[in-house]
Amino acid sequence: MSRAQALPRRAWSVLRRFKKDRRGSFLVELAFTLPVLLVITIGSFDTGRYVLLHQKMNRAASTMADLVSRPSSISTSQIDLMFSAAEELLQPFDLTNSGHVIVSSVSKAAGDAPTVDWQHTGGGSLSATSAIGSAGGAPTLPSGFTLRDGENLIVAEVFFNYEPYFLDFVLEPTVISHVAIRRPRRGDLSTLN
Repeated sequence: MSRAQALPRRAWSVLRRFKKDRRGSFLVELAFTLPVLLVITIGSFDTGRYVLLHQKMNRAASTMADLVSRPSSISTSQIDLMFSAAEELLQPFDLTNSGHVIVSSVSKAAGDAPTVDWQHTGGGSLSATSAIGSAGGAPTLPSGFTLRDGENLIVAEVFFNYEPYFLDFVLEPTVISHVAIRRPRRGDLSTLN
């Protein structure tokens, strides 16, 4: 057999041995799957934080609206104390540096259009604008929501600037807001003491 004939036979032999050899296959498979597993793990962490933040914000807005709607009259100093409850409810998220709370009173006098009677803000340093409207103006109420003559509402809005830890190259920082609406329990809270 000549050298020219032996070379293809030797090449096929080397290829067959290479095909049967499985020593490095685990590393190749790991190299393909490890990045995917890391993205899934890191994504689960940021997704969990995002869901937890929404739950806590919903609870904070609901609690603020409930606390403000309980007394027969309320003052700004009482509402300021209630902002600390919102801060506690949002822990471990930092409401003081990344959030804001706005509490509004909306009422409708007989025959008139609804009006935002007062607004009080606090609980954090985030710059946020109320989706309900500003004091003295007409409110923007949720679709299908009607306010009857003589009714009064307390609206609590919680805002938070969410910034992902790991997936910041996919998810951009965004301001999330939650709104809760309650009717005062003991009368009219259209004036703030």
